[in-house]
Formats: sequence, C-alpha cells, structure tokens
Amino acid sequence: MENAITAFAKGSWRFTTNTDIEGVLTITADGRWSETRLGLSGRWEYDPSRLTVIMDGVDSEDADPYLIPSVPEPTEDALSREYSMNGGWSSSLGEKVKARRDKDAVVLEFADFSDGNAGSPEHVESLIFTLTRLKGAP
Repeated sequence: MENAITAFAKGSWRFTTNTDIEGVLTITADGRWSETRLGLSGRWEYDPSRLTVIMDGVDSEDADPYLIPSVPEPTEDALSREYSMNGGWSSSLGEKVKARRDKDAVVLEFADFSDGNAGSPEHVESLIFTLTRLKGAP
C-alpha cells in the first residue's frame, strides 16, 4: 500500500533555484528518480524513520546514502520543518534543509550551503529549490 509521502512525491516536478538552475525532476513510486538538468538519477526509499536518497554513479553500495532521519507521514507535517541531513553528498549541501509549502510549490532551503567567495557576485549563502508539479505529467 502506498503511503501519503510516496503518493504526494511521485510525478514530474519543474525545479528552479536561486542560482538560475532549472530542470525537471521525475519521481516514481517504485523508488526511482531522475532529473533533466545534469542527467542525474538514482533510488529513494521512505518510511517515517527516514528518507534515503542514493545517486547512481556517485554513491556506491558501500557508501553511506544521503539520509534525512525522522520524516513524518502526514505530508503537511513533513513539509513544514527543518531536517538534519547525513551521509552521501549532503556534505556539499550542508547539514540542514528546511522544507515548506508555498501555494502549489514545495520549497527546499539548504541554509548551510555556501558557494564562492563572500565578496563575489556569484556568492550564495543558501541554496533554495522551488519545485512545482507539472500538470498532466505522469
């Protein structure tokens, strides 16, 4: 039986960032994900004790997966809090992510992310992804 988080997440989502990156993220209920910007893909698993994300070609079976512990089942609860992140490629994004709903979009803010030198025009203090479900997409 499909849980609420899996049912909510599956489908195709347009994503944009505050660093002018955009693409489409596709999430399937059978545990796969892929995106169009860099051609990345992988697997994911969810249960209320954790959300695990593995990236193909980057995370090996021996490596620690990207892990967010204690993600609650009700979607509204899951999308209204800050999480600690562990393992995998989370070290490049920082140790925390804030999740929230903004009208029809999901916003993920990686507040610990820092890119470039503080004085540079390309410097970003946090990385913000805005995901909007594509209408009519599978």
